[in-house]
Order: sequence, then structure tokens, then C-alpha cells
Amino acid sequence: MGFKITISENGEYIIGKIYDPLNKETAQQLTAEYVKIIKSTGIKKILNDVRGTPDAMGVFNNYEFAYTTTKALNLPKDIHAAIVTDPNDNTHDFQETVANNAGYSLKVFKEMGAAVTWLLEKNR
Repeated sequence: MGFKITISENGEYIIGKIYDPLNKETAQQLTAEYVKIIKSTGIKKILNDVRGTPDAMGVFNNYEFAYTTTKALNLPKDIHAAIVTDPNDNTHDFQETVANNAGYSLKVFKEMGAAVTWLLEKNR
């Protein structure tokens, strides 16, 4: 697998570190693992660290993933997910748009600290 999943030291969010360019298969495997962890822990905040790994899914696969795959994998709608990219990587930006339009709370960040702060806000 091209990713590793851990729980943050404070136990408040799930961390997914992706090592390979994000494709449809990796996204499905990663999400299936997130669903298992959410069910077993109740943690619904996710930090996706994709620094060094561009989005290789394309527009159609991102759209299909947000509207179809997440539903098939039973990803809860009340999750909050942050994606941390490299400063010059805009390939993940469409994920934010399509995920939010599909009813998920997802935001792309260029800095890890800003992503963690957003995830830990009291209203999330």
C-alpha cells in the first residue's frame, strides 16, 4: 500500500500519510481503512498528508469518488478532513470543491499547522 495510517498523539484525529501519487485504487483503499478506524474509535477528523504526492485521479474519478465511492464504502457524512499539500501543488484543489458539494467537510491546506488548527476547532 502507498500509505500509512496512524492516530494523532492527542487521539483527536486520524493521520493518513500518502506516499504514491493519489489514484482511484489508493483512494478507495485509504477510505476503506478510514471507515474501519472511524467505526472502531469514533474519531471523525482526518488529516491527509499528501505532500510530495500529486493527485493523479483526474476530474471524473474525483467526482465519482466523492459521490459514489464514499457512499459505497459507508464514509460518514459528518467527518471533517484536511488535506495538506506542497506549497505549489494545486492538483488536490478540485477534491475540496467536489467533496464539499457532495456534503463532506474537506479543506486543502499548504501548511500542516493550519490544517491541524482547523481540524481541532471546537465546532468540528
